[in-house]
Parts: sequence; structure tokens; C-alpha cells
Amino acid sequence: MRKTIALLLLLTANGYGMTITELKEALKTNNLEIKQSVKNLESAKFQKKADIRKFFPVFNLQASASRFYPYITTTGKSWENDFTAGITATANIWNFQTKTKVNIDSTQIKSQQLNVDKTFEDIYLQGISYLLQLKGAEKTIALRKKELENAKKIYKVAKSKYDQGLVLITDVLKARANIEKAKSNLIAAEGEKKKIETALQNLLNTDKPVTADVKLSDNFTVPSAKELVKEALQNRKEVAIQKLKIKTAELNIQSVKDTNKPSITASASYYRESHDLSFENENYNFQLSLNWKIFDSFQTKYAALSAEKEKEIAEIELKRLENQIKKEVLDSYTDFQTSEANLENARSYLEFARKTYERTLNEYELGVSDLVSLLSAYNEYVNAEENYMNNLVNLNIAYYKLLKSAGMLGGTK
Repeated sequence: MRKTIALLLLLTANGYGMTITELKEALKTNNLEIKQSVKNLESAKFQKKADIRKFFPVFNLQASASRFYPYITTTGKSWENDFTAGITATANIWNFQTKTKVNIDSTQIKSQQLNVDKTFEDIYLQGISYLLQLKGAEKTIALRKKELENAKKIYKVAKSKYDQGLVLITDVLKARANIEKAKSNLIAAEGEKKKIETALQNLLNTDKPVTADVKLSDNFTVPSAKELVKEALQNRKEVAIQKLKIKTAELNIQSVKDTNKPSITASASYYRESHDLSFENENYNFQLSLNWKIFDSFQTKYAALSAEKEKEIAEIELKRLENQIKKEVLDSYTDFQTSEANLENARSYLEFARKTYERTLNEYELGVSDLVSLLSAYNEYVNAEENYMNNLVNLNIAYYKLLKSAGMLGGTK
């Protein structure tokens, strides 16, 4: 029920705070690329049904009328009329190639289903990244609003000291310029947030405003790199799809060889004909035919050898893919560890920058520090806050990328 309400709100509300779970459901419903992959799956299913129907009879209704000259009779030459109408049923009741083609269709359906899941995982990770970036952008705006208030506080202190004749007008002007800089930074942050929101809306195929109802965590537990690689080779859809390509290649070899196997066709027809429109003469016909190619100058042999090479290529591609996935997992694991270390460093940097700013502001108020030092400490504090926020967002994105690389993000189920 919550999922249904969430999707309804997404489509109708003026603004909606979206969770990662609700993002997953919304993408299933709205994303155009996922819809395309589902249509490809449906197409593969219909193709299998079409190939199965090749074993079923085909009915043809036929009718003809002809008039020709001369028709020689005892009385001489004359025009002759011939009218025919009937129905024919033909069925290819056994064909090894068609049977193999149905098996190929079944393999293609499995492959398309896996491709739907793979497409969804790619889009889902992209959506999660946008959602986390959107949350980071929202927090950055909050930070820059606080920075603007701090800039106004510095200006107020400088103005008060100038009124007391303790500093020059230069301090007031610098403090005022710092306010304008903070305003520009806030405008830039709001613009960046709008771009991220637009990207997320495009992914969701909606123009309704979306906000991020997610928590940026700084504490994740992940398995070892070895375990992640093992999970990836078992769970990644690309591996399963490539194995199905190998199976398809094997079936293609069989399909080529099937051309030298017999096929049986049965047909039956019923006609009525006459020289006028009475159709008084009946005609029945039943036929069973066997077609067996006994020699084709080794065409099938070499075609099969060519198909076997395609299978070998697919097997090599599987090995290459497995190596690529191992590298991707290990790289993602390294990126995650790097993000953790960067966040810890950013946390320490923020704490020292905050203390430095607060101390310098206090010293300036007491008249033992100048405005240049205060603004320098202030800018350092601003940079430290935004650096911490960026690293926090990067850590969360790195975590989900690691899950995706290990095939643990979750598909359409």
C-alpha cells in the first residue's frame, strides 16, 4: 500500500520526498529504457510462439476462374470455362531445424529476462546516485545558508568595531564583499540542485518536483574483496547472459547440422470445380512427403565448423568478461576504501577548521586579530564543511557502486 501511495504522490503531488525503495518501484513503472527492455522480452516470447506454430497446419482458401480458346469439340472450336474453389491444409509435422529454433527462442527469452534485470540494475544505480547527490545538494544549500548567516555575523562585528573607531572602513567593505560571495555560492548550490533534480526527473520520466528522503550514512559494513568477487561471478547478469550466448551458439551448430536431417510435411486439400458455377465435381487430395538431403557437397560440414568457431569466440568472451568483472569489483572495493579514508580525513579537517574559525572570530571581536585572518579562517571552515559533505555523498555512492559491481544491488524482483 505504501508503494502504491508513493507512486501516486510522485505523479500528482507538487513535491515528493522519495526513498531508495520508492525510487526502485517508480523506475519499474516509469523509466523508458526499462520499458524498452521489457518490450524486447515480450517480442522474444511472441517469436517463440510463432516458431512453435510452424508445426501447426496452415489453411489456404483458393478460388480461380479461367476462360480459354480454343476448346475443340465434335462441333468445332469454342470457348471453354473452368471454375475452381477449394481449401488446402499443410503442416510441417516434423522438422529438426524448427525444433532447434524453438530451443533457441527459449534461450533468447531467458537472455532477454536477464537483460531486463541488467538494464534495471544500471538505471537503479544511476537513480540512487542522483538521489544521494540530490540529498547532498539539499544539505549543501543548508550549509551555504548558514555560511551566509556567518558572513552577516562577521559583517556585523566589523561594522560595530568600525563604529567604535577600532578598525578602518576597509574591514567593513571586505566583510560586505564576503556576504555577496556567500550569496553567489548559495545561488550556485541551488542551481546545481536543480540540475540533479532534472536528471532524476528525466530518469523517472516525470516533471513533478522530487526531493530526497534518504539518510547519508558514514558507517557501512561490506564483505571482503574475495567474497565480493565470488558473489559477482555468481550473480552478475552479464555472466549469465554470456553463458546463454554460448548455449545459443551450441544450438546454432545443431541447427546447421539439422539441415541434413529429414523433414516430414503433410497436406490435404478439397476442391470443387466445374465448367460453370455449379461446382459439381469434387476433388480430394492427401499427401505425405519426406525431404532428406543426402549430399550437399560438404556445405553443411563447413557451415557447422564456422558455427563452432562462433561458440569458441563466445567462450573466450566469457573468460574476458569474468576477468573484467573481477577488476571492476576490486576497483570498486578500492574506491570504497578510499572514500572511507577521505571521509575520515574530511571529518578531522572540518573539526580543526571549525575550531580555528571560532577562535579567530573571538580574537577579532577582542581586537587581537585582523579581518584578513578571520576571513581566511572563515573560508577554510566553509571549504571544510563542503568537503566533508562531498566526501559523505561520495562514500554512499561508492557503497552502492560496490554492491552493483558484486551483483548485490537487486534486480526487478
